[in-house]
Amino acid sequence: MNLLRYYMMQIEQHTGALSELLREFAIPQHAVMYQLPRITKEEEQHIIDDDYDAIPVTRLTGEDAINYAIAAFKDMYVYDNNMSRRFVQKYPGFVPMACPWSKVEPVLTGLNQAKAQFKAQVQQFDGAEEKFFEVHERFHYLITTMAYRKVYGFTGNYKAFYFNWSRRPRVEADTKANWLEKLGRAKTAIPANHTKSSWYALIDQEIDTVTALDVEKLSIRRPIKLRPECSVRDTDGKMLGYSAGLPFLLTDFHQPPKVSILKDYSRTPPVTRSGRWQLILPRLHLYQKLE
Repeated sequence: MNLLRYYMMQIEQHTGALSELLREFAIPQHAVMYQLPRITKEEEQHIIDDDYDAIPVTRLTGEDAINYAIAAFKDMYVYDNNMSRRFVQKYPGFVPMACPWSKVEPVLTGLNQAKAQFKAQVQQFDGAEEKFFEVHERFHYLITTMAYRKVYGFTGNYKAFYFNWSRRPRVEADTKANWLEKLGRAKTAIPANHTKSSWYALIDQEIDTVTALDVEKLSIRRPIKLRPECSVRDTDGKMLGYSAGLPFLLTDFHQPPKVSILKDYSRTPPVTRSGRWQLILPRLHLYQKLE
């Protein structure tokens, strides 16, 4: 059997087993899920160009939350061609369970291991064409990043699960000489929205701009996509942050933890020390640090 098919079968089997555990042991009175709107293809380009304006959040509780959580764990495909396949659906939420960790742990371990093995197998394919043939010709409409997502389970007592919206910048600093070298190499990969001549002209213009700068280093400061996160605080006060792409599970607790409300997102002007940075190349989000 093809390894991808084998690992996908393992993912589906363990997901089915987890769904049965949730139906039997999830505690409705403490379960909560935050339903986010799906992004359409029509909305997709606006968000890429100009970011989100607002994201309304619908709070689900009780059996509705449990059913939505079960659907979340199974969601790996986007069949509707009107919906975005670039913006992965997120399912923040919290589902406590009235069963021992020993009952849940083997299922979660098997599920997360199968997900990791599937991801590793996909990443062995070199080019986009080979990946499309090996993966998407076998699993039509599969969104691989949704199949990869780890399921987080916790056991014991925790003080709180704080849900919030997060966007942290990704920063990459390098020397001016290295950025010029990278720009030169960029000529070999012509984007679909450029001709060879227009792409070369843009890269040459960017090289001239960087060459003229009297600096030693430049930094890319690229914002990460807005996403829901959860900060989990244990009984000792230690807090760790997790991406809230899927519901969190909890077993073996004496008192249910506090679970904060994920509020509607509304765009506000960013509070940054932007005066310290000057944008040099908008295409790359390349900045010069000002003294």
